[in-house]
Amino acid sequence: MQTLRWTLRVLSLPRFTKTCPHCGGQYYENSGRFRVNANGKRLDIWLVCRCEHCKSIWNLSVFERIDRAALCQADYMGYLENSESLVLRHVFDPAFCAKNRAVLDPGSLDYAVSGVLPRAGDAARVEAACAYALPIPAAGVIGRTLGLSLSGVRRLCESGLLTLPGDPRKIKVNTGFSFTLQKGWHG
Repeated sequence: MQTLRWTLRVLSLPRFTKTCPHCGGQYYENSGRFRVNANGKRLDIWLVCRCEHCKSIWNLSVFERIDRAALCQADYMGYLENSESLVLRHVFDPAFCAKNRAVLDPGSLDYAVSGVLPRAGDAARVEAACAYALPIPAAGVIGRTLGLSLSGVRRLCESGLLTLPGDPRKIKVNTGFSFTLQKGWHG
């Protein structure tokens, strides 16, 4: 049985689900920008989001009153230059989201999968990895990548031709997952 590796890459910043206190809108778009305020040697850093409807601001706290010396120079410059990798690192950090009571809208997450696809009918073990903890269903990624519907993925699981460790409806991508396709599977 061959082992194939997939890599998931985030293509766009996801939005957050939150009711706007000003207009009642349901989503906040991620601006991809940080706001850095200095007070002496202390810094406050926020990730700036805007209501999709009325554009009111919601600042998600990255650091509050942190000593400037506590940040490595590369991260400090990244916050000042609005580094996309820093934005993604915080957006997909469960602790950051919990601290700010921020809920990602998984439906707004655009991603691409690269790697070798298994040939229909061939047995394969697939190991998928991502640099960030993605809160999307692994079965959806499998279906989209192999050209299957979710019900098709479920049927393969029920027939034993696709094996995922755990309940296929509950497994999230997180930073990676794996599954096995048995000989004879077809989309």
